[in-house]
Amino acid sequence: MARAAEEREIKLLNYVSYGLGDLYGGGSFFIISTFAMYFLVTVVGMKPALAGLIPGLGKIWDSISDPVMGYITDNTKSRFGRRRVFFLIGIIPIIITFTLIWIPIDAEGQLAIFLYYFFAYLFFYTCSTMVLVPYSALSAEMTLDFQKRNRLTGTRMVFSMTATLTAGVAAQPLIDAFGNQRTGHLVMGIVFGAFFALPYLLVFLGTWELPVAKKPLRKDLNIFRNFGSIFRNRSFQIHIMMYIFAYAGMDVLMAWLKFYMIDYLRRPGFVTIGLGTILITQIIALPIYVRIANKKGHGIAYRIGLGIWALAIALMALQSTDSPSILLILNCFLIGAGMSAGVMIPFQLLPFVADVDELITSEHRAGTYAGAMTLIRKLIQGALVLPLMGLLLELIGYQAHSAEQAVQQSPATLMWLQILFIGSPLILAIAGVLISTRFPITPANHAVLRDEIDRLRSGGSMKDVDPATKDVCEKLSGQKYETLYTLEKS
Repeated sequence: MARAAEEREIKLLNYVSYGLGDLYGGGSFFIISTFAMYFLVTVVGMKPALAGLIPGLGKIWDSISDPVMGYITDNTKSRFGRRRVFFLIGIIPIIITFTLIWIPIDAEGQLAIFLYYFFAYLFFYTCSTMVLVPYSALSAEMTLDFQKRNRLTGTRMVFSMTATLTAGVAAQPLIDAFGNQRTGHLVMGIVFGAFFALPYLLVFLGTWELPVAKKPLRKDLNIFRNFGSIFRNRSFQIHIMMYIFAYAGMDVLMAWLKFYMIDYLRRPGFVTIGLGTILITQIIALPIYVRIANKKGHGIAYRIGLGIWALAIALMALQSTDSPSILLILNCFLIGAGMSAGVMIPFQLLPFVADVDELITSEHRAGTYAGAMTLIRKLIQGALVLPLMGLLLELIGYQAHSAEQAVQQSPATLMWLQILFIGSPLILAIAGVLISTRFPITPANHAVLRDEIDRLRSGGSMKDVDPATKDVCEKLSGQKYETLYTLEKS
């Protein structure tokens, strides 16, 4: 990696240009989490259990494509760099693939409908892999500075949440504007596909990659060994658990929210208000968590956020059909204030766990780590949350109905809707708080890590490491200092 002296100044325009890329990552997955199951069940007419399988089965392909893309982007050579070239390639495919999943097809039999949406989602996830893996890796290579990296990720999350806010307040009105749910969903897919794709031209023009001293590929690591080797990194092990608990909790909450508002609270008109409140609050809270992470570390910022989130989820148990709207809005405000940390912190951590890997392997493998995060993000949403949700809807006796005509669910079904909506994300939030207490990277020991990497790259000897630095390196990597595949050995 380039030394700090070679870094370019990151201006406001560059922060904005980088952040624009997560309009796609934040917005597209949010729309799928919030609208896909309802679309497949109530508009297309698919059985809930079958609908839940569609994104889940696509994970078989993702389990291959994400590690492959991480490997490809780490080893790409082009005059536009290893990462940025894929932003240009992906613009048109983003529009096409996002539109395909919202086409309300007419076909005879559940199997034909299932096959269409299965392949549509397959194409969508392939495109998202091609673009989002190099995009996630880019923050590690625009700068080495701790606070600048946090600002890049913070800016990224602002745009991610802006996309989710836009989707939360505009998607449903856009669908309803056509008076026909089938036409409305198709138009929504086209509009948001363009909204996600076109900014990537600005992302390409406003970002860069620092020079990398690229060595020949290690002979002992093929694509999948390369991917599997990242799990030796102790910091990454804990980081990925924090990521799983936060994003699984968010996906569960968002997937059940529409059903909970419409069927349990009998307030279909509050869906847009609730989503808007959650998402606006997420954006407002972001600078607070960036500041906490810069001063105290990411683990503390994460625990504060998820603690607030857990409290807010528990308070939802007090809401009923007769609750004043202001109490629901305040409850959603707290949910958003807490969720903000869970959404942002795991992505802020990616360049730092990649730095630990650099000490372990001497490689610059931010793309491989980004591929792992992209894969796990899809596994959470597609292979876990949505399929399980479809199965649970069947098991609790949920009665599917048209989007225009609500149905009174049985008391037992409503009871289980409340238990699942509150209990599932609450458990995940608490688990995230507990695992984060073990996360080892802080601003202080990251500075020690970077100094040691620079010392070894400059020809320093492992034998000359001071005891305090050695302890930090072992704490972050989870390995004995002497066993590291270090820069000196390479």
